[in-house]
Amino acid sequence: MNSLPAALMAAVVVLVSGCTATSEGDASADANEYYESYTPHQNDSASGNSSSAVSGRSSSGLAQPSPAGPPVPGPLEDNTFVDAGTSGFVDPRDKPRSTFAVDVDGGSFRVARALLHDGHLPPPESVRVEEWVNSFDSGFPSPVKDDLELRSDQAQAPSASDGTRLVRIGLQGREVAGKDWRPVALTMVVDTSGSMDIRERLGLVKSSLALLAENLRPSDTIAIVTYETNATPLLEPTPVRDSDKILRAIDRLRAGGSTNLEAGLLLGYDRARAAYQEGATNVVLLASDGVANVGATEGGRLASAIRDNGRRGIHLVTVGYGMGNYNDHLMEQLADQGDGFYEYVDTFAEAKRLFVEDLRATLTPVAQDAKIQVEFDPRTVSTYRLIGYENRGLADKAFDDMTVDAGEVGAGHRVTALYEVLPTAGAEEGDVLGTVRVRWLSVDDRDQREDTLALKLEDAKTSAGTLGVAAAVADLAQLVKGGDVSRSDATTGLEDLRHRLSALVEQDAPGARDLDRMLADVSTLVR
Repeated sequence: MNSLPAALMAAVVVLVSGCTATSEGDASADANEYYESYTPHQNDSASGNSSSAVSGRSSSGLAQPSPAGPPVPGPLEDNTFVDAGTSGFVDPRDKPRSTFAVDVDGGSFRVARALLHDGHLPPPESVRVEEWVNSFDSGFPSPVKDDLELRSDQAQAPSASDGTRLVRIGLQGREVAGKDWRPVALTMVVDTSGSMDIRERLGLVKSSLALLAENLRPSDTIAIVTYETNATPLLEPTPVRDSDKILRAIDRLRAGGSTNLEAGLLLGYDRARAAYQEGATNVVLLASDGVANVGATEGGRLASAIRDNGRRGIHLVTVGYGMGNYNDHLMEQLADQGDGFYEYVDTFAEAKRLFVEDLRATLTPVAQDAKIQVEFDPRTVSTYRLIGYENRGLADKAFDDMTVDAGEVGAGHRVTALYEVLPTAGAEEGDVLGTVRVRWLSVDDRDQREDTLALKLEDAKTSAGTLGVAAAVADLAQLVKGGDVSRSDATTGLEDLRHRLSALVEQDAPGARDLDRMLADVSTLVR
């Protein structure tokens, strides 16, 4: 116990007693100490003493290099983003069906918000519009009849004057009551390579692990695998009630060496299979900056291992840390291959959101291989466009093939898809525009399930409430994705957004104030 930082001694005592003697705020403060007091270790002396220099943030919020640590790249340096493209309008006479895998990733939006906070416009190729939209609450109610349930509403498309409708399709995952929570067998795969040796990376990873130890149940288990040049098992599956052992393992995390992501994930899956619990949530959680300079990252053993373990019931969550020399594309693609989801954490508040507030959605899937297909009726629809989901698109025939990897939905997750739909001249209010279907595998019995919803033409009202916020999020994302937001048409679009958001803020629409602040950051940077 003497190896623990002094500020964490109280956390150990409290955790051993089941977290009953302290408030969540006190426990979180102890977890935050890992982040606040993080000291780089790469240039430690032979005696093993830590350097006294602490990597931190400047007053502008940018990561700063430690005198004793490696140079820290700027937030826009050496990042890897891949543009997924932009979907155009489709004639339903040529292609009546639109099919895509459900996506609950939030990485693209969190990356954008972190960069804006630091005074930088997000690179256009970093924007995946659906991830921005899905980072805001749809406001649709939880399912009442199954794991997933479809909802829909619509309004006049804000930027169109030809009668185009903005059709929102909402998919809600069922909530899981505390008494029904499954046991959790978590294997944390931690990148401890040299590039992680700053507070905003390994410091936040340590805090994230401490938050998990504070908020999982005493009988849940945590195992830790680390990787740099080689992969190493740091902690065998350990019940959360044995918190002193978990905290000592967290305290032993050190950064250094190259980055063998393949070795880390393969060992992580080996350990997860050994710790597998029938009837539990079995998850591998990768914490990394996505850099991989040793071993394979695409195809071959790694891709096969991710898919095979996903089919065995071990799902993958990827969590990215730290801008600058960061591989967003790899983190997002790994999660897609593993039927899991991808998030990004840049502050302790974000770690707390993911590992405390959203813990059940993070670790408790309620549906696997979820996919949506919308079939539009050419008699009532002239043309349509799906906004976003470009790299989640599926062949139409894949909808009927449940062996095709698709999306995973966690407890309480809400998924939104937005379509722009232009009705035909003869279409009237109440006519059916098309049919939406969602199909998934139950996590309980692997049975195939489905929900269906008819889309009907509604009155062309102005978007308001959560639909208005969703429309504004999508428009802001598309403006940033378009590249030069200082061009005249983008400037006009930003001004229109300001007016729309002002009205939504007055309505106190959920998420409107947060989006308004984000828009203000974008506007400031293009003046």
